[in-house]
Amino acid sequence: MGDFHKGTIPQEFPQPLLRHLMLHRRIDSLTQQNENFQTSRRRLDPRFRHARSVLVDVFYDHFLAQNWLQYHHQPLLDFSRQVYAGLAEQQQHLSPGLLKILPMMSERNWLYSYRLEESVARVLVRLEERLNHRLPLAEGFSELHRWRKELEIDFAAFMLDSSDFVARWKQGNP
Repeated sequence: MGDFHKGTIPQEFPQPLLRHLMLHRRIDSLTQQNENFQTSRRRLDPRFRHARSVLVDVFYDHFLAQNWLQYHHQPLLDFSRQVYAGLAEQQQHLSPGLLKILPMMSERNWLYSYRLEESVARVLVRLEERLNHRLPLAEGFSELHRWRKELEIDFAAFMLDSSDFVARWKQGNP
């Protein structure tokens, strides 16, 4: 939901939703400043320019899905179903863009599908289309194969940093 809700977060949102959006934005900020993420970005072919951040973000989502149980106690399939159910309960607060794709997202279980490379390729095609082909994201899929081992190492280090960050944030924002 965080990727679909831009601008000021309405304070009348339910507290759990408000907290989720705030954390999502803090993680996005951390990601852009994190040295491991930036190392991954620099690995990718410079011809992808600004698309490199998006590519790394999607690749990291893929690695997270593949290694989910290293970072969360609940199986990814159960977690993803819980997320879709939670989004369905909050429909009145969802952006039109998210409302439009939520049924397909849930039906095809996009979160769970991120563990598969072919899903990563489809995600990049869809994102490129959503951005009116301003970034060559679909072409960037080849960088996953080219740098997979190094990117996975960067990802593991990033997850250590972000896990600590999230734990501290949750303590300060009960």
